[in-house]
Amino acid sequence: MAINQNLVIVSYSDSKLRILVEEYITQQKTEFTFEGVCSYILYWAMEDGKATKAQDSLFEGNELKPADQERIRQILDAIIRDGRIAPAEGDVYRKL
Repeated sequence: MAINQNLVIVSYSDSKLRILVEEYITQQKTEFTFEGVCSYILYWAMEDGKATKAQDSLFEGNELKPADQERIRQILDAIIRDGRIAPAEGDVYRKL
């Protein structure tokens, strides 16, 4: 039986979301993936009670809603502009 991707909405403010992204980056040695950042955010949103299922289903095979993924991409873009990370291949980022 295939697991359906259940879209999850996170209710963090933009500033709290940035703090979580920064924490994740700090924990990484040299490179990290966009998927890794999203998984980290999803984990903490579920732990903090800040995750809402976009549909009536179990928390299995979860994925952040595209709008929240875009918020994370915008935060990563801002950190790139700050000169602290750089895009590598695909959805991989490198710490500078």
